[in-house]
Amino acid sequence: MPFEVRMPQLGMNQDSAVIVAWLKAAGDKIATGDPIFEVETDKATMEVEAASDGYLAGLRVAEGADVPVGDVIAMIVATESEVADHEGAAPAETPEPEAKKEAAPEQAPAPEPEPATRPPAPATVPEPAAPPQAGSGKVLASPLAKRLASERGIDLASLRAAGVSEPIHASGLSQATTGGHSQLSACVDGGALNALLDRSEDADRTRLFAAFAAGAWRAVFASDEVVIALRALDGSSTVFPEAAEGMPPALSLVDLCDTRLGSFAPAGGGMTLSTARDGDAYALTLSFNEATLPLPHAVLLLDAIAARVEDPIRQLI
Repeated sequence: MPFEVRMPQLGMNQDSAVIVAWLKAAGDKIATGDPIFEVETDKATMEVEAASDGYLAGLRVAEGADVPVGDVIAMIVATESEVADHEGAAPAETPEPEAKKEAAPEQAPAPEPEPATRPPAPATVPEPAAPPQAGSGKVLASPLAKRLASERGIDLASLRAAGVSEPIHASGLSQATTGGHSQLSACVDGGALNALLDRSEDADRTRLFAAFAAGAWRAVFASDEVVIALRALDGSSTVFPEAAEGMPPALSLVDLCDTRLGSFAPAGGGMTLSTARDGDAYALTLSFNEATLPLPHAVLLLDAIAARVEDPIRQLI
C-alpha cells in the first residue's frame, strides 16, 4: 500500500513550511531514514527523512511552495512499476513559485533604472532620485532568510541582482559574495557629540549613531521610513527604531568605539556603517556594494552622517 508523505509539523506554532529543495526525484529508490526533501520554517531549515522503504512517486509540490502542515506532498510506493501510477496527479515542478510570479510585474522594468538614466537631481541639492534597492523592502524572502540576512549583514537585493530566485530562502544566502565590495571612511571631530554624551547619563551612543544614519538616509534619499539593524559584538541584533521590528533594514550599524578595532566589513556583502573611537574623534566607515549603492550616493550618505556626528543639533532639524 502506498505511503503518504505529508508536510511535518516541526514546531509548536508552525502551520506551514516552505519546500526549499527536493533531495530525491520521482522514481528514486529510498530507504527509511534517507533525506528526501528540505524544508524551511521561520525558525530553521532542516531535512525531512523518509519514514518507509520504497520508491518516491507523485511529487505534488514544487520547490519554493509554502505548504500547510499535514498536506500530502508525495508518495512512497513499494515497487518501481507503481511510480507511473502516480504520475500526473499534480505537477512535481512549476516554472517558478507563485510569489515569484506575482512579483514579476514589479521586476520587469528592473534593468532600466541605472544611475545614468535616473532624472537629474535639483542643482541645489545633489541627491539621488530614489534610495537603493537594499532598503526598498521589495525583495521576496522567507522570514528566516530575512532574519539571517540582517544578522549577517547580507544584502538581499544584491542576491536578487546576482540571479538568486525569489522568494529567497536561507539556503540561498550561501550565494552571497564579497565581490564588488567598497569602503569609504571619514574622521570626524567628536567634541560636540562627546559633550552631549557627558551631559546625559541616559544617552545611548549606539542609538545616537543609528539616529544620525537614519536622518542622513532620509535626507539623501528623500525616504520617509528607514530601518537600521544594530549588530552587537556578542552576535545579537536589534533594530532602530524599535517599532520597525520585522521590517528589512536599509543598513547595519556596528559600534566599535569600546574596542581597539577601526572598522568592520561583513562577509555577506551587506551595507554596513561601523564606528570607532580615535581619541576625541570618531572614525566612520561605510562598507557597501556598488551594485546596489553607487559610489556618488555612498559619498552623499557618509558625508551626511559625518555632518550629524560633528554637529548633533542637525539631527533635530
